[in-house]
Amino acid sequence: MDDANRDFCAIVVTLVVWIASSSADHEYMVKTPENVILPVDYETQLTCQMNIEPDKFLWKFYPFSNQDVFNSKAVLDLNKATFILISPDQVEDKKSILKVKVQDTQKSVAGDYQCLAYYGASVIASVPSRITIATLENFTKVEQRKVDVVPGNTILWKCELPYSNPDPYVDYFKDDQYLEPTELSSKIKSIIMENVTFSNSGIYRCGASLPTIPRSMSKESLNLRISNYVSGQEPYFLIRPPNNYTVIKGSSVFLECAAIGNPVPRVIWFKHKGQLPQQRSELVTGGLKINNVSQADEGVYVCNHTNKYGTISHRITLIYSEEPTVECFLNTTEVKQNDKLDLECNVKGIPEPEVAWFLNGYSVKNDSAIEAIGNKIYVNPVEKRHAGNLQCFATNAVKTVYCGISIKVIPISTSGDLPTSYTNHRHGGKKPPRKPSKPLKPPKMVPPNKPTVTRLNNQAVVVRWSVSTNTGLPIMFFKVQYRELGPFQHNDHHRSKGSRWRTCNEDIAPHIRSYDVNNLKPDHVYRFRIAAVYSNNDNKLSNNSEKFYLRKMEFDEDNKPSVPLITHTEPINTTAVKIYWKCSPSPNKTIDGYYISFISASRAGDYTRVSVDGDRTNSFILSYLQPDTIYDIKLQSFNSKAASDYSQTMKAKTLAVPSTEGPSVLGPTVASSEAEPGTGNLYVVIAVGVIGGGLILVGIGILIGCRKWQQMKNSESDRHKPTVEEQHHIQADGNEYVVSPRTLTRTNGCVLPTNRITITPNPLADTENKKFLARIFSRVKT
Repeated sequence: MDDANRDFCAIVVTLVVWIASSSADHEYMVKTPENVILPVDYETQLTCQMNIEPDKFLWKFYPFSNQDVFNSKAVLDLNKATFILISPDQVEDKKSILKVKVQDTQKSVAGDYQCLAYYGASVIASVPSRITIATLENFTKVEQRKVDVVPGNTILWKCELPYSNPDPYVDYFKDDQYLEPTELSSKIKSIIMENVTFSNSGIYRCGASLPTIPRSMSKESLNLRISNYVSGQEPYFLIRPPNNYTVIKGSSVFLECAAIGNPVPRVIWFKHKGQLPQQRSELVTGGLKINNVSQADEGVYVCNHTNKYGTISHRITLIYSEEPTVECFLNTTEVKQNDKLDLECNVKGIPEPEVAWFLNGYSVKNDSAIEAIGNKIYVNPVEKRHAGNLQCFATNAVKTVYCGISIKVIPISTSGDLPTSYTNHRHGGKKPPRKPSKPLKPPKMVPPNKPTVTRLNNQAVVVRWSVSTNTGLPIMFFKVQYRELGPFQHNDHHRSKGSRWRTCNEDIAPHIRSYDVNNLKPDHVYRFRIAAVYSNNDNKLSNNSEKFYLRKMEFDEDNKPSVPLITHTEPINTTAVKIYWKCSPSPNKTIDGYYISFISASRAGDYTRVSVDGDRTNSFILSYLQPDTIYDIKLQSFNSKAASDYSQTMKAKTLAVPSTEGPSVLGPTVASSEAEPGTGNLYVVIAVGVIGGGLILVGIGILIGCRKWQQMKNSESDRHKPTVEEQHHIQADGNEYVVSPRTLTRTNGCVLPTNRITITPNPLADTENKKFLARIFSRVKT
């Protein structure tokens, strides 16, 4: 029993941590603006609030036409509607406030308002909030109707109401005396009198009002007389019942249908081609009430009123409606730049919702790379600008809802592959010139130390390395290489050469000392090594790592260490922030260190990872960051067997670069003592310029000739010089050809072993000449 309780508690804790981390990993709206019907000369505040403070807020305003300013049910097409961007009146931490006031001379504030929260380039848009103007028009119908009925009839009467936004309060009066409404009469805005008697005789009128607009009385009236001296009458309607009702799922509806006659008619209700809802429908005075409406209740209902003189029937159509739902199945998706992206969301609702796709707060309709067809969207090709927040909005007459997907675009490496080496293979010809008596000693290149490898999951590892104190050439970037030695069960994998070395495509910044290698094969053995590329374009390899067995672990065998908790962050300067965390080790699960993954919140792509050794470490300073930039940061603990799950994501922002502008100094203006040069002076300047330009061109020619002579001399001296390939090449295999970087085949961002990748130890002379000429001509222009 104890084991069962322990397992149950573990599951609950896991779910809580997962929910908390999921909530912290994504930005979402805590409070969205609400619809408002605003009277003239009144002011309101629209408020939206995020769970995480954004970089900024903006509001989109979709103005209504003059005919819709009083229409709270106007249809807005998010795909086509024009809008105006508005800055908020007030921003409080995670909250944005927009103040809106209606003036009598200007009702242009009517329309839909959409809050936009910016997180770098990623934008989240709220569901549109609607502001319309309150109005109550005048009664138009003028009629004094006289009706004689026998006692026992049911009277249902309503006056013809004027147009109003919102629906008005309706009061009824008998002989100018206010009648206390019942709950039902208030809801249907009618007066219902069951089993009338002589005391019900009188003149009935109605009035309509709004909270900010006083009551106006109708010119329509009903003169009701209850009498026993009424001739026989077949049933008839005092007012004709409505023909249809639109009802939202789960609500209640009252279908009005009351007739009078002599003798008093009997009423029967039934559903055309169906049955009345069981246990949810009841016959009440003046009609039929249906509770908790479902889609099965949709259809045609018929009421029959019958007496000995005849029958009258009325058909009422109940229209079922349901607010939209959007389910996109994915919260986050990653896609490589220039790939295709096809997404589909499950959109439901009655009536069928209109779908609009927004990318970073704006409609995708003008994006030539995106085709949106209903609940499906196709992006081809995916570009960097498509990274961010994709929202699928669904709108029908009931409501507008949305579902969001975070898109991360993995950019194509802009650095390309490592440059190919240049080797002189000429034979024969003149003897090389004599070498200098005191050759220059080549600069020292300090190689990386042998890397260590940690399992990340069944298909990925983290490779870590270090570099001894580097007193030689500066390192420009690192490259990670790995070689598969074969399955672990293979008896000869320790003697087999395995596959050729594969080089991962990404250039790793010189201050980074760890890298994720993904898409590996579980239960296989690998070796890894690091190449450092120096400022002279040469490179040097580390020693190979120990053989690493990537063991496949099932859930019940996994030995992941505890998940760390980021407590807070603080800026250090314009390029560094400090992260604080805590982590309690689990029994029998050691911690060797921590992985810190970070990325700019405004950039799409992979996280950069740094490693921190030591189980007692609880803080670290991240350096080499950009000024005034927000970063997403998350942590993992690791040991020799595996890495933990990610912690929650915490945001940190570097300090802004302080202004370097000095104070303005006002002083007396010194007038020039020289007049503007005349025409003669201008000719002198032109002549000097022409002569000087000619001398510069002659100098350039002489310099080019000298460099060409020196180049030919060096080529002759190096013609028979042997090459040491292991010192100058990052070798992927032994093929004797070099492929253009554009034709390289890649898997997992790494180069497949079908080509040779080399790094040039010395720049090409032609490149140097081009750079040299560019510098000279830039000086001539200046």
